[in-house]
Amino acid sequence: MSNSPVAIVTGGAQGLGAAICIELLKKEYRVCIADIQESKAKQFADEQKHIYGKENIMAMSCDVTKESDYARIFDQTLATFHRVDVLVNNAGILTEVELRKMLDINLLGPIIGCQTALKYMGKSNGGNGGIVINTASVAGLLPFAEIPVYVASKHGVVGLTRSYGMPFHFERDEVTFVALCPSFINTILLETRNKTLNPEVDFSKRSNLLSPEYVAKGAMKLLEDKINGSTLVVSHDGYMYVGIQEEMKNVTL
Repeated sequence: MSNSPVAIVTGGAQGLGAAICIELLKKEYRVCIADIQESKAKQFADEQKHIYGKENIMAMSCDVTKESDYARIFDQTLATFHRVDVLVNNAGILTEVELRKMLDINLLGPIIGCQTALKYMGKSNGGNGGIVINTASVAGLLPFAEIPVYVASKHGVVGLTRSYGMPFHFERDEVTFVALCPSFINTILLETRNKTLNPEVDFSKRSNLLSPEYVAKGAMKLLEDKINGSTLVVSHDGYMYVGIQEEMKNVTL
């Protein structure tokens, strides 16, 4: 039986999630592709099995807003691969016209994911530690007038990551939490016409979109660097860690 590391990637059937899965497979990870679009996840898995081996890939349906689905994918991944080392909380949507749905997927999903990772991977619960990558966005660090609730959801993911990334949690569970904060990526997520507060805005028409493959390499950098609580911005300028504002570091809480 292979003893190579194992990663679960939510929203893994397409776009950035699929690119991250491929990068992980290239680095000899075994991967569970978890996506609410089960048929698409299985199709993508079948395509990759021809390249990386059927013994290294599995696909499952997962609604990230349900605790039971997260528990099921962890249970099944452990049953199949006998370990879980990495969780990538990547599933997300962008629409200002379905606010509750967006908040449930973009923010509640990562919250449930982080809590489930601690339950299964945390040393205080008998696990072996590991790493959680939360897909946030530059919108988790900057304001955008057309998508304020999306911005709020991604700011929440950054705050969640930084808070779980504090020593209190790591000393108990040895799970590292990091956030990937890319600029605009060339995926279907950006087909936003009539989904923002400005009906004329369509982010998919921007001329400077990043490729999913380029951003996925940022996720690999997070895995390699393992800087707990860190937020990595991915832009055309490269990969840059961004910390808490200097003027806030000495504020008494």
